[in-house]
Amino acid sequence: MASNHTEHFSLNQWQADDQVLRTDFNEDNAKIDSALKDLAAAQAEKADQTALDALAAEVAKKATTAALEALSKKLASMPCLVTGTYTGDGAESRLISLGFQPKALLVMTDEGYSARPYTDDYYGGLALPGKPVCLKTVYGTDYILTVESQGFRVYYNKSKYVFSNQKEFNYHYLAWK
Repeated sequence: MASNHTEHFSLNQWQADDQVLRTDFNEDNAKIDSALKDLAAAQAEKADQTALDALAAEVAKKATTAALEALSKKLASMPCLVTGTYTGDGAESRLISLGFQPKALLVMTDEGYSARPYTDDYYGGLALPGKPVCLKTVYGTDYILTVESQGFRVYYNKSKYVFSNQKEFNYHYLAWK
């Protein structure tokens, strides 16, 4: 029988004059087996927790990605206001390219009007797809401003009071994307 035991697991330690018994070895083996079982269970639990943490992080990442994609789609569908200016070149018809078809378009002069007060001169206005700014007379339709697939078109015809592209005249626009 052992006269001493280890500090942590109380395993048998024999002195030179101690009698060695098989039951001492069996007790020690049972203690070692139990300690190894507990260690394996703790490591398995730790591995499970690590896997669970990794899975939770992956789910959070996918949720974040899904939320960002949903937000991106929502933002893409929301109207966006694009502003700009152009200077007329005097051409009878001119495309102002925006790279998209505006849902609505407002064109005004530097002075802030779309028709000159107390005259029949037209410089802009509010146009929608299929709803141009125009003058309809018995002689036909004179366009002032039209929405097109990639922007908008402006016109100039002095004899018909159409001045949305008057040479060296500055214009401002608001285009809803």
